[in-house]
Amino acid sequence: MKPQPPPIQGDGVAKKSRAAKASRREMLKVLYVLLALASTPFLYYIFFDLPPKFSLQINSAEGLDAVAAAAAAQPLSTIVNMTLHASNRRAPGRCYRHGEAVVRYAGFTVAAGRTRVFCVGARDALDVPVVAWADGVTLPNEVHDRMAAEQRACSVELEVDVKLFDRESEMPTWMWCKVTTQEAEPSDVTPCRVFATQNWASDIAPRWMQ
Repeated sequence: MKPQPPPIQGDGVAKKSRAAKASRREMLKVLYVLLALASTPFLYYIFFDLPPKFSLQINSAEGLDAVAAAAAAQPLSTIVNMTLHASNRRAPGRCYRHGEAVVRYAGFTVAAGRTRVFCVGARDALDVPVVAWADGVTLPNEVHDRMAAEQRACSVELEVDVKLFDRESEMPTWMWCKVTTQEAEPSDVTPCRVFATQNWASDIAPRWMQ
């Protein structure tokens, strides 16, 4: 019987090396799958259950347009008509029980009002009329003079703080809008900064998701 040659030691080492590499690849595949499963709810929350977007337009600001002709000590009565543009970027609809809007100039409140109950459908948008008003508004002399100068230049910068109460949550949605009025014409539609838990990351979502 012909003797068999002894096994080459290098072949065994190579087989063990290939087996170890294959095992590592399988472990990496399992880790990738587990990571994908674990991150799916987070990615859905950030990119698909996107927070709403809002913008604001001031249609008219009665009373404020009389500042330039009024004395600094004379109280003002104001009525500010606005349109809140609400955009719902998630699949379910959103409903809001009510809300509040405060119009400020240089940090001083010049009008306040409430929003009505409204709902925005899935992946839909809605224009919500808002009326804010006030009686007996008085401004410090320097603030009055500043507004009067801006009115003569046909450009008055107002800040609008809006708080909406979602039907699904006790936490309100806060937003801050800076709007520049232009004489008797409606202002441009200005995006609002929304303070919500998702907004810090949702803006990096692809445009087709928004």
